[in-house]
Formats: sequence, C-alpha cells, structure tokens
Amino acid sequence: MSLLGVRDVAERLGVSERRVRQMLQAGDLRGSRVGRSWVVESRALLEAEHAARPVGRPWSPASAWAVLGVAEGEDGDLDGLQRSRARARLRSEGLDGLVDRLASRAKRHRYFCHPGMLDRLEADPRLVRSGVSALGEYPCGLMVSGEAEGYVRASDLESLERRFALDDQSDRPNIVLHVVDDEVWPFEPGQVVASRSVVAVDLMDAGDDRSRRAGARLVLP
Repeated sequence: MSLLGVRDVAERLGVSERRVRQMLQAGDLRGSRVGRSWVVESRALLEAEHAARPVGRPWSPASAWAVLGVAEGEDGDLDGLQRSRARARLRSEGLDGLVDRLASRAKRHRYFCHPGMLDRLEADPRLVRSGVSALGEYPCGLMVSGEAEGYVRASDLESLERRFALDDQSDRPNIVLHVVDDEVWPFEPGQVVASRSVVAVDLMDAGDDRSRRAGARLVLP
C-alpha cells in the first residue's frame, strides 16, 4: 500500500490542492489525517479517478459566463441575485470543481489548419486566444507548439472557416475554436486574450492530464 499527499493527488486528478481537501472533507475521496496533513491510499485515488464523471447538468451559457466573470473579479451586468449565486457556486466547489458545469460556455469545434497559417489565425481580431494559445500570457509549466485555440462569435465562424481553409473532417486536428452565441459574447472590444480563469477552465477541460494539471495550477490561490 502506498500513501500519497495532497499535492500528488491534485496532480493525478488534475485539480487544485484546495479542491482535494474539499473532496476529503466531504467524503468524496477517502483519506486519513496524519498530524495536520491528509494522506490518501493509492487504491482510494484509483477509485476516485474511475468514479469521476460530470456532475449535474451544464448551466446556461449566460450562467456559465457569470461564474467565470465573478471568478475573475468582474461582476459585469449581474444583478444582486446572480452575483450571489455565482459567488456561492465558486465558494462551494472552486473553479476547478465546476469545469463540467461550465461546458455550456461555448460549443467546441476542432479543425485542421495548415501549420503556416496558425500565426495568422491567432492574430485575427475575430479570435480571442485561450487555452494553448494563451500560455505565453499565463505561464503554468506547459509548452505546446503547432496548435491554436480561442473563442469566436458564432456569426464569425463561417467566414473564419473560409479564410483559413479550416478542415473539420481531419483526423489530426490542430485547432480548437470555442464558438459563443453573439447574444452572450463575454469579451470586451479589442480583447485578444481570454482571462486567466477562462484559460484555466479551457486547459482543465482539454482531456489530457498535462493540460488539466496546468489549468489547475492557474487557479491555485
């Protein structure tokens, strides 16, 4: 039997250390106290990994963006009730515990683009860089080349597909576009990079362990 500390468990699960402590205290992860620290048996960690599933239905796009705005310290146009709900959700789960519920923030489209066009795509004013395309602004121990990621308005998608000859049938995609309905577009005019909280959620939602760990590092207090 091997014992793991909170930091090791957080890296394995791709969440923050705070989230691991919340899971332990709530009984969602079996562990025990050794002095003032928590330890987790490797078997209990495997159980938690296998049991991990999306919890609850995703929120509406507007609710998802409200939570992300509050996570960044921006209340925007929220009324008192919306602001209170968003803060309560963040307090109870932490941003890394809400990734599945935030899936409705955008529709994810994957494409292949000629590698020589990636820089031009990232520089296009219709795209707000996020995820792997924002690593230069938010260092988190992850390095990725030959890929691009960002947010676009639904009304701009077709013209971007034509402009950059994006292929959505390729078996080797190198681009992720998060498509947001124009009515809930959350970014400011001229904004070229998504906020730290949005980038963190995109990385944690990427599906691979390295990206999840990198995203979790971005939300550490």
